[in-house]
Amino acid sequence: MDWYYQPMVQWHVLLAWCSVGLFFVRGLLFQFGNARLQEIAKDARLMVLVFGVNTCLVVTGLSLWGSLGYSPVRDGWLGVKLLALVGYWACGHWAMTQQRLHLLGYLTALALLALAMDLSINRQLLPG
Repeated sequence: MDWYYQPMVQWHVLLAWCSVGLFFVRGLLFQFGNARLQEIAKDARLMVLVFGVNTCLVVTGLSLWGSLGYSPVRDGWLGVKLLALVGYWACGHWAMTQQRLHLLGYLTALALLALAMDLSINRQLLPG
């Protein structure tokens, strides 16, 4: 299993950071960019890249979940992480699909993303 686990974790981490970076940069382009930069943030090619990265991220996450045998009910951190990721998706979608960026949705999505990443790294609900 070691031959599978370490490369999958490394890919998952790389894809997660790519996803975070793309989301953060697109939000900044929406928020602070002129009309041209906002068009770049909504460009179809960039959206395909975002979709591809997020799809691969989900596939690697589900593969790790299945191979390690975690349960969102038994392992509370995983259940909260999955809820945070659903909230991140919803808030991020709301924030970036309008004509203008909804700053509240963007900041909420970033906070939920930070929570999901903290839970992924520490694998516990409460710090300490």
